[in-house]
Amino acid sequence: MRAVVTFAVNAEFAPWRRLRAFRCVRPAAPAWYEYSSGEGLNVRVVLTGMGEHHARQAAKAALADGADVCISAGLAGGLRAGQRTGDILVANVVVKDREPVAVASDPDLVALAAECGARQGSRFITTREVVVHAADKKRLGDRADAVEMESLAVLAEAAVRGVPAVAIRAIADTVDFDLPFDFSGACDAGGQIRIGKVIAAALAHPQRIPALLRLAGDCRRASRGLAAFLDAFTGSLAERYKHAKTELLATT
Repeated sequence: MRAVVTFAVNAEFAPWRRLRAFRCVRPAAPAWYEYSSGEGLNVRVVLTGMGEHHARQAAKAALADGADVCISAGLAGGLRAGQRTGDILVANVVVKDREPVAVASDPDLVALAAECGARQGSRFITTREVVVHAADKKRLGDRADAVEMESLAVLAEAAVRGVPAVAIRAIADTVDFDLPFDFSGACDAGGQIRIGKVIAAALAHPQRIPALLRLAGDCRRASRGLAAFLDAFTGSLAERYKHAKTELLATT
């Protein structure tokens, strides 16, 4: 069984990479990593870069030689009161900000994610820009539970190829938190955040450093929780795939 899993940036993937023996098979952007278990599971992780354009092109390339499942993963901004940093959400549907476009997650994958502990019944909204201010997050909360920038493109590419797909995100910044910067300004041409650019922005606005440090800690905690969840989720997927294959062989 092959599962293609997308993350926007390396920091979202790093805890899972440390948890399993992922090997880099393509260092150039968009970077690819792979891991195979003894249970017949092959996971291909693709670092798409931030934003819809990067996500669409990376997903198209990663899915070109086939996949059984596609998972759009990573961190997201919370849009509802009561959410906490580290909450794992699975989207029933992903919509696009300011456009009448929506793509649904596969219902069976949503149900399995809920069995593994994700909060189901969620709706994600994909935006073109980083949503920096709490006021804007509260506005988007009228339409969705979490905001991110890549899932709609990834799920759309999977749908074109008939690959069952699901969007799963961990909440990093809650609805009442103003981000210290628009991090798209710290990205390189491949959509990856460069620490040197973040440090330069922080030095230019030292009053924002406490918020930056808080966000960094929250992102680390959320990413670690997401890694544990994805490890359990992909393991459950492999078990179900193996059982389904066994049952099919028994009836032929």
